[in-house]
Amino acid sequence: MAYYHEIKYDINYAREQQRWNAWGSLDHDFLGRDHMPRILQLIRQELDVTSDLSRTPSISIEDVRLPGIRLKEKELSELHGIVGKSHVRSDDQDRILHSVGQSYFDIIRLRTNTVKHFVDAVAYPLDDKEIHKILSWCEKNKVALVPYGGGSSVVGGVEAIKTGKQKAVISLDLSRLNRPVMLDEYSRLAEFEAGIYGPQLEEFLNRRGFTLGHFPQSFEYSTLGGWVAARSAGQQSNHYGSIHKLVHALRLVTSSGTVQVGGYPSSATGPDLNEFFTGSEGLYGVITSVTVKVHRLPEERRYFGIFFPDFKRGVEFVREVSEEGGELSMVRLSDPAESRLLGLLGQATKSNGIIQKIQNAIQELILKSFGQPEGRCMVIAGIDGDREYANRLEILLRGQIRKYDGFFAGQSPGKRWMRTRFNMPFLRNHIMESNIGVDTLETATTYGRIHELHAAV
Repeated sequence: MAYYHEIKYDINYAREQQRWNAWGSLDHDFLGRDHMPRILQLIRQELDVTSDLSRTPSISIEDVRLPGIRLKEKELSELHGIVGKSHVRSDDQDRILHSVGQSYFDIIRLRTNTVKHFVDAVAYPLDDKEIHKILSWCEKNKVALVPYGGGSSVVGGVEAIKTGKQKAVISLDLSRLNRPVMLDEYSRLAEFEAGIYGPQLEEFLNRRGFTLGHFPQSFEYSTLGGWVAARSAGQQSNHYGSIHKLVHALRLVTSSGTVQVGGYPSSATGPDLNEFFTGSEGLYGVITSVTVKVHRLPEERRYFGIFFPDFKRGVEFVREVSEEGGELSMVRLSDPAESRLLGLLGQATKSNGIIQKIQNAIQELILKSFGQPEGRCMVIAGIDGDREYANRLEILLRGQIRKYDGFFAGQSPGKRWMRTRFNMPFLRNHIMESNIGVDTLETATTYGRIHELHAAV
């Protein structure tokens, strides 16, 4: 059952099928790849680049300069004895794949052969017992260990860094710990091993009428354990809550043993230990199992496009709709520059025929006739819930749109955003080939300082 049509449930996560120098697996690509010439032309126009964009192809994997392995044969044999010889890898591709994350800086370093540190080996454990033995082995042999889930970190979380006293680094790949453990439908709790990927988790829940509701943009290539370790926030966290709100219990393995925390309702006595470990980036131990709070699949999913004449009125709308108590699943405001770029990208991935050009012109005419100038801002707002709840919230939403001179563009823009929301990282793979860089900066501020921050950035 494919409830979320925008999710690719059948991704091949085998390590040999992952791109070593770009986002995603080899059988998965940008939905608009056939329109890349037009997209690049639009980007040139927006950036006022008059010359042709130069090609910047990546080096081949055979040209990556890897240092020698710092582990002795005896030490590798000891690892083989823990997880099996076939589950310890030290080939070039595995070492490269597990040594950096997925930030723009990471990918540039890979493509230009400037990564300085690589793991010496990758271990693929099956269970807590094997992980405990590996951690004890690392402690005994003075070897650094880096837990690895989906490898989608953009803040250096999987860097192959060691201290001066450590002689080597190994990566602990949790991809074999990818099984559902239990679903308690009555209590609405589900337990999963930490290495399960987002689509694998949602497929299990969706078939049984449930969802976790946690959808970071990296969803298709990140894991439950990674979400907890990074304290991630999903795109619909307004409705479902960020991951720290969804964790009911978790289990960690350390070199000293296993730690089990949570598993009980909220209490007024003492700190919540789930909070202590959520966001710890694996520093206190390897997260191997997580019990999460799940939700019934929503009867309705309504995502709308809304336009406002300027950024100021867009901000006021977002502030008020958030304060009114209506639980929109998501409210995403783009400033004029981003709104224009998103609109151009949407046009570029459609046909370039005369009918499409006429439709674009009519759309522009309608927007201007409803008071939406060229410098307008776009909001994507979403509602998840039963039909009565969705109807009530939509009425509230429309009233606030009118208050700030907005234009309600219906569900078509929302559906377009939903269709591509996990696919946009693949666009970077293509534009990077043409010497164009793109990255995001995550920050937070109060409503009182938002215009100051926007102007400064």
